[in-house]
Amino acid sequence: MNRQLPISGRLMEIDERYPLVGSLAFGIIDRGTNVIEVRPTSICSLSCIFCSVNAGPNSKVRAMEYMVRPNALIDAVNEVAKYKEVDVEAHIDGMGDPGNYPFLVDLVQGISDVAKSISMQTRLFMLSEKRIRELGEAGLTRINLSIDALLPPLARRLSGSRNYDINEVLRKLGYLLRNTKIQVIISPVLLPGLNEGEMAKIGSLVKALRLTDRVKYPLLIQKYLHHKRGRNPVNEESWDDFWFYLSSLSKSIQLDLIPGRDAMNIVPARELPKPYKVGDLVDVKIAMPGIFRNECIAVPLKRTGSNIYDRVITIVGRPCIPNKRTRTRIIRNKDNIYIGI
Repeated sequence: MNRQLPISGRLMEIDERYPLVGSLAFGIIDRGTNVIEVRPTSICSLSCIFCSVNAGPNSKVRAMEYMVRPNALIDAVNEVAKYKEVDVEAHIDGMGDPGNYPFLVDLVQGISDVAKSISMQTRLFMLSEKRIRELGEAGLTRINLSIDALLPPLARRLSGSRNYDINEVLRKLGYLLRNTKIQVIISPVLLPGLNEGEMAKIGSLVKALRLTDRVKYPLLIQKYLHHKRGRNPVNEESWDDFWFYLSSLSKSIQLDLIPGRDAMNIVPARELPKPYKVGDLVDVKIAMPGIFRNECIAVPLKRTGSNIYDRVITIVGRPCIPNKRTRTRIIRNKDNIYIGI
């Protein structure tokens, strides 16, 4: 499998033996809203020069990549969605591009009964027309499409890959619009000094494709942020400068770029319980290396067998010796993402 997939390190398959809540790298993230983040894989075929999580074949800091077995992930999403007791949106994203997940159609189909809507973040480049059509048939509601430039040399440079072809992406986007009912939001990252001039062109593309026929806000420009382990090719601008840019561009291209808080229909919802508080000591068994060097993934010795209550814990600053039993102190539990030392 490693020879066929665009990964930078080793590949670990995650199955029913592991809790699927607790890690940023795989599984499910619950931030206390009606949106469940579903992360089937950390694999990415591109190495974008501004990637906040340092994904792709060119990564020099990743130690492990992950892929969750579809049945395990489907069961976990169904379990968490029912616990929420509201209409949920399942948003498929990750520390890679979920378009690389070979079981993507199975995943969408498997969670379509419990999710009122299913969205996905992707660059579309790796998806064939056949898979695009199958995703529409399986129940995919919306794609948040990452396009950061329309000028081919610049788009290729930003992607960090000679193989990236923006014209191929646009061709597949056209196929999607003609052959499915999937909504599309184009979501570029604004990189000061690199692609400001591309935003108006992307806005013209949005209008030419009539994306507003399917979604109210078809262009959502993202602010570039520095990240500790990310690739940081430019200086981060202030929020004031960013909002001023969006306001000016919005008037120029006559397209609303600043949606209201309720535009994405995200509302507070029942949050998964937090079994461990900051400062708690937890007896665990080391399961595998973490996604970054100097990290490991551990599983608590006491478990219930339910993703509502069970968690994985990322331990930092320790030698990673699989199957070793140890004790870790929790230093972070925000959004049920657990970090221990």
